[in-house]
Order: sequence, then C-alpha cells, then structure tokens
Amino acid sequence: MSDDLKLSKRQQHMLQFIHESIEAESRPPTIREIGGALDISSTSVVNYNLNRLKEKGLLDRDKTVSRGLKLTEPARELLGLVTVGAAETVARVAEQIGNLVRIPILGNIVAGSPIDVSSDTFSIYDEEDTVELSDSMLPGRKEEMFALRVDGYSMIDDMISDGDIVILQYQETANDGDIIAAWVEGEGNTLKRFYRDRERGMVRLQPRNPSMEPIYVLPDEVKIQGKLVLTVSQAD
Repeated sequence: MSDDLKLSKRQQHMLQFIHESIEAESRPPTIREIGGALDISSTSVVNYNLNRLKEKGLLDRDKTVSRGLKLTEPARELLGLVTVGAAETVARVAEQIGNLVRIPILGNIVAGSPIDVSSDTFSIYDEEDTVELSDSMLPGRKEEMFALRVDGYSMIDDMISDGDIVILQYQETANDGDIIAAWVEGEGNTLKRFYRDRERGMVRLQPRNPSMEPIYVLPDEVKIQGKLVLTVSQAD
C-alpha cells in the first residue's frame, strides 16, 4: 500500500473486511457489521472512517441504503486485487490527499474528569484515534490543535450536533462570543459560547439550544481548554 495514502491500520482493515464480506456474502457489510468485526463499539467512529475512505477515492457510498458500499478501482489496486489499469488513478488520489493533517481526538466533550489538553502532550497519541483534514482547512498552529467528539445537542443552533467532531486550538483565554471547550468546577467539560457578565462579575457559558439555560460561574471556577476552529459533521 502506498505510504502517501496515509491510511490508518483501522482504515486498512476496514477496506479488507468490506472486500472479504463482498466475496463471501455477495453483498457489502452494514455499519454495525463492520464495527463488530473490527471491535469498534461506536457507529459514529465507523461512519467517520468510511467517510474518510470515500474522500480518498477508495470507497463509493450510497447512504440511502444500509449496505451501500462499493470498493473503487484504486481501493482494489491497494488491496492487490488488480495489477493494471489503476496505477495512475491511485497516484492522482495520493496527490490530492498528500497534505492531510492528523489531529488527535482526546475524548468526548461531556461532564466528567478534565481532559488533559496541555500543549506538551500533542506529539504523543494513538494514530487510530485521529481526524484527518486538509492543511488548508486549518488556520493556526496545527501542533496545538486537538479534537473532541460532541455528546449532546446544546450547540445545535451553531450547527454542532451529537456525534460531530470539533477541532479546537489550545488556549486558556477567550473573547466574548467565542465557542470554547471548558472545564467547569462541579459541572465537568462543556462546549459553549463564552461571555463575561461584568455586572454580575461572572462568566456566562451560553448554550445554543433554546431549551437549555446558560451556566453562570465565577471566573476562577472555569478553565478554558480551547477555542473552536472547525466542526466536522458526522450527519448521515
């Protein structure tokens, strides 16, 4: 397999399993079958990797049907299923994705223990738990970015939904209106818009869901962990 394609082991195994399923069952597997075979409990993780394989030109997807997966000719070339006819296509695909950046996914943005996002940890992470994006999509210092999976619908009006992946720039300060990941004493981790309420002498963490109330905390009860750079939607 070409090094330039930068497939993770999980994505390689996913392609191989899809091929084996088609050969054995005469039909592609479902998302849940892929997750079961590769020991992935979250269907959103399977869906994310399938989307990345599609973006790399290795998979065709028809999301209107449960088994709408088809290996492309470049994928068959990478799996050693064909020997001629696809090399130029593979080279074009490799060139298109040659500038991908891997951002570590550190966990979910939910209530619980603080997630360690200190900048000196970003050089060490499991390559299987990353999100791959084009370098041109990410302004700023890529080595100081991290990703979190969203759990819940508090930011739905900002087009951030349950299961989405948010890319954040590590920083400990924010301006009014910034979308931030923060650790709130007694609450846990949360993704909200940041505002200073100077009249009350407090910080307001504002959800973007009309059914939810803002969180008011003292400035020393909140620790900003990062500012939103980009949202990677996981909608089917």
